[in-house]
Amino acid sequence: MEFLKALLENYNIPILSALILGLMTAISPCPLATNITATAFISKNISSKRNVFLNGLLYALGRGFSYTAIGLILYFGASKFHIARFFNQNGEKYLGPLLLLLV
Repeated sequence: MEFLKALLENYNIPILSALILGLMTAISPCPLATNITATAFISKNISSKRNVFLNGLLYALGRGFSYTAIGLILYFGASKFHIARFFNQNGEKYLGPLLLLLV
């Protein structure tokens, strides 16, 4: 983890920063537990390997799409729709339920 932090602090390449932040998020405790739980739930019907693979693929694509959509909304809409000010004042109240609905 320290290696990833050092890379993040020393290089100013946006795509590398996004990749490193994604890796750090994926191995942090909460998402890691969520991924393990989702994997166990998806693989409960292990008799059909094709369905397990498709369900896992859809889970990964859906999770990636959700995070990308939230990021794009915040990136492109923060200055135009005053989303940043809204989340600064009320973020802890609305961001959790919003993430639950999208993910």
